[in-house]
Amino acid sequence: MTLEAVIFGGMGSVAECAEIDRAAWNGAFRMHDVPWNWSWDTYAELMRPGGDRQLAARYAAHLGQVVEADALDATHRKLFAAMLAEEVPLRPGVARVLAWAARGGLRLALVSRAEAQQVTALLKATARGRAGIAFDVAVLRSDVARMAPDPEAMALAVERLAVGRGRSVVVADTPATAQAARLAGLPVLAFPGRLAEAEPEEFGGCPMSHVLTPEALARAWRGEVNTAAE
Repeated sequence: MTLEAVIFGGMGSVAECAEIDRAAWNGAFRMHDVPWNWSWDTYAELMRPGGDRQLAARYAAHLGQVVEADALDATHRKLFAAMLAEEVPLRPGVARVLAWAARGGLRLALVSRAEAQQVTALLKATARGRAGIAFDVAVLRSDVARMAPDPEAMALAVERLAVGRGRSVVVADTPATAQAARLAGLPVLAFPGRLAEAEPEEFGGCPMSHVLTPEALARAWRGEVNTAAE
């Protein structure tokens, strides 16, 4: 059996854009005259559970306040896409892995809780770094009813890749993504982004690397667990 596909489990596994996302939320609050300003700690705590992107609705419920959460979400998505207009660097090692996959004929998938507008903006912002290498499959927020840590999106990615679970490996930047991949029966390489850098133990013992490499992906696919993160 050979490795035939790499699934990037989130925009954050490709480029570090959490700070841009937080800024977009705070911009949306200002535009809608909502007196919130999320610090990094507040934003990170809201993102931890996974499962949805209705951060504003959850935060309002926590405060016992009523806001137009859908309108805030829509404005946030537009601002986030606009903020990604400039070039955004790929995370360490991603360019090498994309080139390795292209040379070896491996298929590439991107699974994201974002909408098409945001993902398209990210792909444009990382186009130079990706050297024209495209993802063969994208599973986005609108494609599924449930998001990570639910395995629905991962299972759909495998189905669309048409290579089988045993021939795929997932790059997970958050514990929720890693859990979704494991529940879908997929091997995982933990690649913590800034949102998860303080909680490596929550990846459930997955092999881990802080610089993405073909070698680390191959070891994760084979089920080899490193004694220390690379």
